[in-house]
Formats: sequence, structure tokens, C-alpha cells
Amino acid sequence: MSNPVSAWKAGSRWPLLLLGVLSAIVIGVGVGEAIGWPWLIAPVQSWLSKALDRRVDFGNEAGGDDARTRVGLIGSVRVQAPRIEIAAPAWSQAPHTMRAHDASLTLGYADLWRAWRGGPLHIRLLEAGELDVRLERDVDGRATWQFGKTPQADTADKPTALPSFGTLRVRSGHLILADAVSPASIDARFALSDGQLSGSTADAGAALAVATASASSASASRAAGTTAGGIAIRAGGKATGVDDASSAPVALAPGEAGLTLRGSGSYRKLPVRIDLQTSGVLDLLVEGKVAVAQPVRLVASIGRAELSFNGSTTDPLHYAGLRGSFSLAGPSLAAVGDPLGITLPATPAFRAQGRLVKDATLWNAVIDDARIGSSQLSGAFTYDTRRAVPLLAGRLGGARLLLSDLGPAVGAPAGGDGGAKVTKGPGRVIPDRAFDLPSLRKMDANVIVDIAELNTGTQVLEQLRPLRAHLLLADGVLTLSDIEARTAKGRFLGYLQLDGRGKLAKWTADLRLLGVDLAQWLQLERGANKPPYLSGKLDAQVKVAGSGRSTAEILASLDGSMRMHMREAAISHLLVEAAGIDLAQALGLVVQGDDALPILCNVADFSVDDGVVRPKIFVINTRDSTIWLDGSASLRTEALDVRAVVSPKDFSPLTLRTPVHVRGTFSKPAVSLELGKLAGKAGIAGLLALLNPLAAIIPFIDPGADKEAKRAGAECAMLVQKQGRIAKPNQRPSTTRVPPVAPER
Repeated sequence: MSNPVSAWKAGSRWPLLLLGVLSAIVIGVGVGEAIGWPWLIAPVQSWLSKALDRRVDFGNEAGGDDARTRVGLIGSVRVQAPRIEIAAPAWSQAPHTMRAHDASLTLGYADLWRAWRGGPLHIRLLEAGELDVRLERDVDGRATWQFGKTPQADTADKPTALPSFGTLRVRSGHLILADAVSPASIDARFALSDGQLSGSTADAGAALAVATASASSASASRAAGTTAGGIAIRAGGKATGVDDASSAPVALAPGEAGLTLRGSGSYRKLPVRIDLQTSGVLDLLVEGKVAVAQPVRLVASIGRAELSFNGSTTDPLHYAGLRGSFSLAGPSLAAVGDPLGITLPATPAFRAQGRLVKDATLWNAVIDDARIGSSQLSGAFTYDTRRAVPLLAGRLGGARLLLSDLGPAVGAPAGGDGGAKVTKGPGRVIPDRAFDLPSLRKMDANVIVDIAELNTGTQVLEQLRPLRAHLLLADGVLTLSDIEARTAKGRFLGYLQLDGRGKLAKWTADLRLLGVDLAQWLQLERGANKPPYLSGKLDAQVKVAGSGRSTAEILASLDGSMRMHMREAAISHLLVEAAGIDLAQALGLVVQGDDALPILCNVADFSVDDGVVRPKIFVINTRDSTIWLDGSASLRTEALDVRAVVSPKDFSPLTLRTPVHVRGTFSKPAVSLELGKLAGKAGIAGLLALLNPLAAIIPFIDPGADKEAKRAGAECAMLVQKQGRIAKPNQRPSTTRVPPVAPER
């Protein structure tokens, strides 16, 4: 029979034994953590190498273990070593991806698992006395910042994010970027400190992404809208070429806080420079820390474009909490819009200044003053990258916009001194620069336009004051709708649309002039007490459509119609007689004084077929004469062949009465008389002069054609009833999509 006391004593040993084993394990783990697991350094290196699919080394410069190397494994993988190196992939020519000296590294187990599966690497902490980073991306999209066995595909539509950091402290850093996709090459030096031993708490982008966002992620950030940091490096500062500004190490003095970064290189074969400084610690909203805005100064450049920014930021990686004033200048708006992923027109040289605010992926800019060529503009805009397609929205205003300053967008001469390239054939007037249709699909836009004056570039016509419109860009279709402007007591209404979804751009226009006072609109000065050359109220309509890869191709394919009608109109009597080459009556008007000849009836209706403009009917009927116009003007070849005929109603003792021809081209028009009739009159006059010198004027006497004039007048009146009225147009096509200003969810 067993002893109960002995059984109880034997049973009580197991808990004690288990407790002892657990205590030994805890003590062993504690001792291992305390001394840094020296026997696990090699296994940890091997395990991290497999997790990242990249060789990982700790130790001294020779590559062996060092007594100062320590490893921690509880909660996360922590490494302290005189050197920590992550190798470059086998395809890369770089000596390594990251090499840190006097370094501490912390990696979370979950973060390593995500990286092993091909996701972006997150490093919880990296402290280094010196940090050397080499980033490379080849033409196939393979990038050295991709880790794991199955890295995510890196494409323009779905870019792989750069490594992110919870805490980064660097006494002296060096970054080299070689990106064949952008293409870009950047060499930057940086330092990051909070005034303590070697650094501050900040997102790694404070040092890395500022120098690489515009280059390594240029096309990616434009498409994805996740790293909108391109503005930091793609514009600003004066740079005439790549220099050795980044070759000198950047370091902060002991106790000094902030971020300093200097870099240079190239982007799309243009020289790039960047100089970024912050004073104070950049505490981000990372790992429970509350973001605190810190002062920041940025001067950067790409080619001839320049940017300076003074303000504050809480997150340099994504430029969150960015607030401050900026100035921006360059040879063209398109030169800045392209690297920023914003579709902007080619223009003359520009400069702008204003205020900028950015939170997360939403940019807000107030432009106090923008000078583009001779135009003076202002505005307030938001650029929202939270959408699948980024959206530019806001208001464009200003005192003056010159139409010629937008000319370079289609290859026309610049209105200012921007030196924009003119693209047109020899002897041609119409520009033939190819449209950049893919750029229309990179962004949506919803912008209200309200400009005090649109200057058409001619002193002959009164300018449009003011001009209001709605600029819409959605799904590759650019529409300037709800156009409404005032000029000479009348209105200019309609819309323009460019559909860039296909290989050929489709252009449609529906524009109207209603009730324009011709005497005021035509800025033609006359002497005192002389009537205007033309007066009355003008109604006109242009409704056309075409397609092509350039302005020249679109105009060459144009189909549609153009109509004009004058109400309560009058024309200079002298002008009519001069057009009919009535020498006697013209001379009489010069002596007696000109008067306004009422226009009894007028119709102008032009057809546009395959780029050729022909008058279906053009007649101006007065009590004195009837003016006819026929012929053609080709927008395809720029050839002119127009004939004007003036049929008199009254008797005139001295008139040539011969049709006037306008031939040649748009660039070199030539005006001539119909020599056949004129030669016939001259020959008869010569024969009659042999009989009596006074008889020589008989061929030049015109009895008039009253019956023919009455018939033309009746036909004109009938056409006015049928086609004279021009109605108010549609303000936008029915298929136009208006991008919502609210962000997509």
C-alpha cells in the first residue's frame, strides 16, 4: 500500500521542475538578450538573407563577426553592429543596396513576412553614423528596393514603394540613384538629427524620397498618385549643369537638429540640383507620435525651371503638413507640368508666386501672381491624388490673358520671349505641331475660368472683357464649355472640345457672336465727322468638326458651316465705290465727304467641306450697289482664290467696274483686277480716242443695272428670312462628363 505523503511529495516535484525549466529558459533568454546572442549572429544573418532574398551581413569591414555585434530577438529582430550591409540583387552592378556603419537596425517579424512575400520593406528603426544607399532600376522595371522571392511588378501604373522607416537617424548619409525608367541619375548627401547622438525620429523619406521621388518614382508617382514628391526636385534653383555639389559630405554640428540634403544629377537628360534644409526635428505621425510642423527651406531645379519654397512640413516623404510660400519659374508651363504629372499647355516663359498647402495626397495652391509671356493671371487650385486618375480643380482668374501666349501649345509663335519652337511647314501659316494626346489621359480637370480680359492679339478688334468659361478634362476629353464673353455690347458664346481618346484627336466647335456693335468692335479710326466704315449689329456662327494629330491636320479635315448676318447695318459709301472701282463717284465723295450707306439686305453663308471654305451665298445689298463674293479658301493647302463683284444700280460716268481677285496663299495673298474685262475697255477706249479724245471715256460709263439689282435684292430678302437668324448655341456637348470635385472613395 503506497504512502500518501510520499505520493504527494513526488507529485509536487513536477510543477517545481516545470517552473525551474521555465525560469532557466527566461534567464537564458534574458542572458542571451543581454549579451546579444553572439552564437546566433550567423543564423540570424542567414535567416534574414532568406527572408529578404538578399545577402545580409553584420560585423566589421572584413566581413567577419565583431565582438561589438549584438542581436535582439524578443518582439522584433534588432541588430547593433559596426557594419550592417544588405547586398544588391544579382542583376545589379551596385556594390550593395544599403551599407550602414556604427548602426542599429530593427525589423518587425510581420514586416519581414510581408517583404518575403514581395511587399515593400518597412524598417522600424535605423540609426547610423554613416549610411550609404544605392538604388537602381533597370529598363525592365526591376528595382533594388524590391525584396522577397516574388517581388511585386514595378510598372508605371503600379509602382513598388520605396522602403519606409519608423525611425531614421543618420549622422552622414550618401544616396546614389540610377533609374533607367525615368530616366534619372541622382547623387545626394544628407544628414538627419534631433540634436542627440546622431539623428532624429523621422520617416526615411525625409532623406531618401526627397532626393529620389522625382527620379526613381517619376512615372510611377504620376500614375499612382502615391508619391507626389516630384515638386521637390523637378523645379527650382539655378542650375547650368551637374556639378560636384553633392560630393562633399553633409553633416550637422553636434547638438544641431534638422535635415540637410544636397543633391545633383540629371532627369530626362536635364541637369538637376536640390538643396533642402529643415531646422528642428521632423516628428511624424508614426508609431503613435504626433506630427509636429518644422521649418523647411527648399531650392531645386531641373533644366531651366526653378523652384524655391519656404515653410514647414511634418512628413517630407509625402509632403504631408506642407505649408508655406513658393516661387516657380521656367521656360514653359509644360516643362513643369510634365514631370509633375499635370497636363499643362506649352507657353512662353513664366514665373509665379503664391502659397502652398498639402495634407496627405491633397495639394492646395493659391497663386497670387503668375506672369506667362505678357499674360497676368492668378488662381486657387487643388490637386487630388486620392482618385484613380488625379484631379486638378479650382479657379483661374487674372487681369489679362493673351491668346498668343497659348499659341505654343499648338506650335504657333510665342506671344512673349519664351522662345517656344514654332512648328509649321515652309511658307505655311497654320501650325502643325502634333498634340500630346496621352497626356490628356493622365489627369482630370474641373476649373472655372474668369479672366478680366482676353486679348486676341490684334488692335483691329475690341478685346473680350470679361471672359468666363468652364474647363473640363475627363477620360481624355478636353472641353472648354460655357464660354461667355462680352465685346462691343455683344456676346461671344459657345464651346470647344478636343477628344483625345483615339489615335486622332477629334475637334468640335460651336461658337456664336450675338449683337456685336460693329462700329465699336472694328477699331478703325476715321477723321472727324466721318461715319464708320461699317456699323450695325453682327450675328455670326461657326459650327465645325475635324480630326487629326495636329492643328493643321484638323483644319485640313474640317467640315461644317459659318454664317454671318448684320442687322440695322450701314457701310461707308466711299468704301463701296472704291470696291467697285467707281472713280467718278469715289472722287465726288472725297470732295463732298463720305456718308453711311444703309445696307438693305445681307447674307453670308459659308460651307466647310474637307478643309475648303466656300461661300454658298455672300451678298450685301445697298441702294447704290450689290456686292457678291465667290471662290474658295483651302485650310488644307492654304491657297486663296476669292472673287468680289460689285454690281452698280446707278449711272456712273467713270468706272472700271471689274471684279477684284484675291489669290495666292494665306502667307502671301495677292490682290488683282480681272484684266480681261479691263483690257477690253482699254482697247475700245484707245480706238475711240483716235476719233475724239473725249470719246475715250465712253467705255468707262456705267449705266447701272437696276433690274438685276432689284432681283438680287428680292433673293437676298428671301434668304434672310430663311437663314438670317442665328440662335444662341449649346454651351457644351451633351456627352461632356464633369469630373466630381469630391474625392473618389
